[in-house]
Amino acid sequence: MKKNFEEYYFEGYYKGIADFTPKRDRELANWFRGMFEYINKFYPIKKGRGKKLIEFGCATGAAANLLADYGFNVYSTDISNYAVRLAKKNYPDIKFSLQDMQKPFTSDRNFDIVVAFDVIEHLKEPEMALRNTYKVLKPGGTIILTTPNDYEHMSNDPTHINVKTPNEWKKILKKVSFKNIIIKQVTFIPYLYRFHWRLNYALPIAVSSPYVISPVVIVAQK
Repeated sequence: MKKNFEEYYFEGYYKGIADFTPKRDRELANWFRGMFEYINKFYPIKKGRGKKLIEFGCATGAAANLLADYGFNVYSTDISNYAVRLAKKNYPDIKFSLQDMQKPFTSDRNFDIVVAFDVIEHLKEPEMALRNTYKVLKPGGTIILTTPNDYEHMSNDPTHINVKTPNEWKKILKKVSFKNIIIKQVTFIPYLYRFHWRLNYALPIAVSSPYVISPVVIVAQK
């Protein structure tokens, strides 16, 4: 799977969505800030001081940089050597490394929070990945995930190999032993966030249309 997420993915298929230009990273920072405003209703993600966080699927590093600004001690990872190399260049003060979420992570098992934004739908073995995240969390630690709704048009991305319903994700999380599971379906209007983060406002409904962004937001505890 790793070969799917090297240069071709970022500079070919995904160009303009997750490229590495300074302008695009500023836009992505707006996207994540708007998303985090919504997530903050369920977990105080803007209050990270003194907390250790691991991110899987860091891509450009835009989310990691914002989370570091919130005070988290951020350890950010991706399966892509290409992404990690460029993320390190963009944000030299943040720890970036190669890591497959589906493989055991042995360096540290003492994180307060795990995040993975639009990652689990790309995985061949998402249950294994979630078991690995469970192991690295402290007791009472939190996992935060985003993933697409199971709409037909989401299969347009050939790397979306495990798009599931919210109930399917809930069953897997329970099987792994996560508890206090919160699952929300929301919708964001695309492009507006490019102008200001406050325009990336979450509408509390799911919309099946390729012209909006309608993710599932998941928050759960160990």
